[in-house]
Amino acid sequence: MIKYFQPWCAHSICVGPIWDALAEAVNPDGDSSSVFIYDVSCADYEDICKEAGILTYSTIRYYIKGTEHDCSGGLSFETLREVVKDNFKTKYDIHHKAKRYAIKWMEKTAKEVSNEIKRLKSMTQKSMMLDLKYWLQERMHILSQLVNVKTNLDVKEL
Repeated sequence: MIKYFQPWCAHSICVGPIWDALAEAVNPDGDSSSVFIYDVSCADYEDICKEAGILTYSTIRYYIKGTEHDCSGGLSFETLREVVKDNFKTKYDIHHKAKRYAIKWMEKTAKEVSNEIKRLKSMTQKSMMLDLKYWLQERMHILSQLVNVKTNLDVKEL
């Protein structure tokens, strides 16, 4: 998401703290996220703003798979958060799903987990979208950690 602004514009000045709060809410750890929040000062980058067709400030746009979308419906924190929630997977969403996946597989035996890893590995040989490939790698990593823990527990129990 990109906020195009002018530093002298009262509306841009008012939106600034809201934009900063959105960036913090989407990416609380400061680590990389699937949602990038950027500012472009049209005073400093006039050519970029002109090329983007920016006529009013603040203008917020977001891009999904190369397609540009204008953020409409207001620039309140709640509205912007809904745009993120409706259009992007945030770091929290990704980690929450991974945690549920891990909990589900904790109940399985080491052999069942190993078989699932083999099944997922066989899927990686096929052509697939990048997000699915990431999903597979993440699941295999979770399962590999589980199988190591389960194997160590099984050995200790003997």
